[in-house]
Amino acid sequence: MRAMPTILLLFLGAIVTHDALAQPDRSSLIEAWEAHVASLPGTARFEAVGDEVYQFEDTDLPYAGELTIVGALVRPAESAGLETGYSHTGMVDFRLADLPVERLSSQVYYYWLTDRQTLHYLEVEQRWVDTATMQESIKNMYSSGASYGGLSFMLNYGIWIFLIALIVFVFIAVARQAKKARSLIDDSAAINKKAKENIDRAEGLQDELLAIARENRDLQSENNALLRKMLEAMSRQSK
Repeated sequence: MRAMPTILLLFLGAIVTHDALAQPDRSSLIEAWEAHVASLPGTARFEAVGDEVYQFEDTDLPYAGELTIVGALVRPAESAGLETGYSHTGMVDFRLADLPVERLSSQVYYYWLTDRQTLHYLEVEQRWVDTATMQESIKNMYSSGASYGGLSFMLNYGIWIFLIALIVFVFIAVARQAKKARSLIDDSAAINKKAKENIDRAEGLQDELLAIARENRDLQSENNALLRKMLEAMSRQSK
């Protein structure tokens, strides 16, 4: 009979924990971050000694001394609308009090931070995971579906499809322009032919007019000669 309250408490505790993780917040982020840092291969010591203050030893950096959280931020993930399952991104900013200032600006320090600051909230499992876990899960999710196949196809061959489509478009555009140019040339040739025919016709009419003019001139000369003869004859008779 005594076991029943214990089981009930565990059940209620599970429900409370589930509800607490249902909405990602700062406290769940800090808790997940503590577990993540403690589990990293380079962590030799990670012990809370105060409110968000820890004694920390890491063999990768390397470092041994105090670690203090100076800020924690939870924001909706930029990929929340891409059906990745990750709804929020969390970042924990901390200070290594015993790390020399000159080492804070080193590339090694910034590379070391990448695995120890950012976590991602997997909504379907209601837990925070590190970046490597998130990337692996997204890769596995899309690699098993047709959508990833389509995405992979576009990433691999999209540029070639675009270039081929561009070449086809340019070829069609050039062909259309060439067809229009040929049509204009044909129209110009027809107009030139018609103009030449009109010129030839005009030259023929001009020759006919010249011939008629010569005939009129000759006829006028004959009339003038005949008129002179008549006048001479009339002049002789009058004498």
